[in-house]
Amino acid sequence: MIQTTNHLLEVKDLSHTFTLPRTSWFETQRSLQALQNIHFELAPGRSLGIVGESGSGKSTLARLVMALEKPTQGQVIFKGQDLNAISPQALREIRPNFQMVFQDPYSALDPRQTVLQIVIEPLQNKTKSEMTELAAAALLEVGLRSSDLLKYPHEFSGGQRQRIAIARALITRPALIVADEPLSALDVSVQAQVINLMMDLQDKHGLSYLLVSHDLAVVNLMCDEVMVLQEGCAVERGPTEEVFLNPKHLCTQTLLAAVPGYSGY
Repeated sequence: MIQTTNHLLEVKDLSHTFTLPRTSWFETQRSLQALQNIHFELAPGRSLGIVGESGSGKSTLARLVMALEKPTQGQVIFKGQDLNAISPQALREIRPNFQMVFQDPYSALDPRQTVLQIVIEPLQNKTKSEMTELAAAALLEVGLRSSDLLKYPHEFSGGQRQRIAIARALITRPALIVADEPLSALDVSVQAQVINLMMDLQDKHGLSYLLVSHDLAVVNLMCDEVMVLQEGCAVERGPTEEVFLNPKHLCTQTLLAAVPGYSGY
């Protein structure tokens, strides 16, 4: 069922529990609460940063938003459709509208495939010539050359590989890109280039970003709002500048205190 909304993305009462493997036959089944009652909305063209300590549930949230896993409880509503309530066919049809950029550009790209094969992977119902044309245009948008289409991932640097991953996400002209630590595997000198690229693409195409990052400086630069997770719970959320200038929760204060040059709250 399509729900009327002005939001591009709505997350309601989202919780997720992982079942842990038994270490012996006699052990009671254990579980881990990865997320608990998460709520947020994201408007078209806006960016939300997800921050928190390691193990706080950031990447789990990204996977649930991408419908790569089903939540234990709650809803992920994209363009008015509950992604976990629609049919597999309907999910396939809407999936080009939201794409993901993963953390590690080295493992995210299949080394056996050419750049062309990698970039066109999300496309549906296109001819071979149409896909090649779209892939060439996508590479140009991320600062690579159309002649790179026939090369393989090992022929590129880490920053170039992440540009290829962004081209793959961009090729369907999505409304939302979920980026899970897209800079953490890159050299500092390359990170600024990728940040500028992502911001330029947002301005050009009106993209929304859900940005998972441990780098609060990047979140401050790229995101309109920020949500802080601690042990699977959202402990603080608001406009990025407001939260970072006046953090109310101890977890947020601790994260900011670890940022070099942060002058305090």
